[in-house]
This record gives sequence, C-alpha cells and structure tokens, in this order.
Amino acid sequence: MPYTITFQEREGYLRVEMRGNRNTGDPAKYGRSAVDKIVAKCREAGYTRILIISYLTGDYPPFANYQVVSAMAQQAIPEEWKMAYVNLDPQSQKAVEFSETMATRKGFHARLFDNEPDALHWLISNNSRSTTKRMEL
Repeated sequence: MPYTITFQEREGYLRVEMRGNRNTGDPAKYGRSAVDKIVAKCREAGYTRILIISYLTGDYPPFANYQVVSAMAQQAIPEEWKMAYVNLDPQSQKAVEFSETMATRKGFHARLFDNEPDALHWLISNNSRSTTKRMEL
C-alpha cells in the first residue's frame, strides 16, 4: 500500500495521519484499504471520534471518491461515529469536497477542514451535529 497510516490514540478520539501519493497505484483500492484499517482500529480500541490528517497528494478521481465512500458504507459505521478530515493538499480540495458531500448524503457525520485546530474543535464539540444533516439515499 503506497499510503502510510499512523494512529495516535488521544483522549476521546483517534488521530490518524495518512501520507502518500494518489498517483502511485490505484487510489480507489488504497483508499478502501485505508478505510478498512481505520475502521478496524476504531472498533478494536472503542473510538467513535476520528480525526484524519491527510498529507496525501496527487489526483483524486471521482471514481476513487465513490469507491472510498462506498467502502465506508459497507463497513456499517455506527451512526454515533464522527469524522473530521483535514485535507492539506490544496490541489485536491475540490475532489475531497465531493467526497464530503457524498459521505454526508449517505448519512455519515463527517466534515472537511483545511486545518487541524478547527477540525478538532468541531470533532470534540457536542453540538456540532446541526452542521451536518443525516440523510438516507
């Protein structure tokens, strides 16, 4: 897997760092694999709040977006899980925003950020559900 995933267990949430290049290999396959690893770690350690810091670079094609969000749905992620995703690659911002839209439409409590402090504030706040409406498609 060309993505490196690092887990840091913090009080109340799991911090995940992802590094790599989406142009190396199959971004859909590696994205699905990353989802599987993150979900497994959360279930194993009992986390329901996840802070993902993405240092991934390179193109993020729409089919990869769809495959990654579909992998999340296949994992049957519980409704109480809350995910903050920090994208540090400005060139992929529009593509990652599309992923956020798909994820929220599938009912995930997820939000995209461009910096860690804002993401962490949203993640640990108790009243942030109003920022994302859960829908069934």
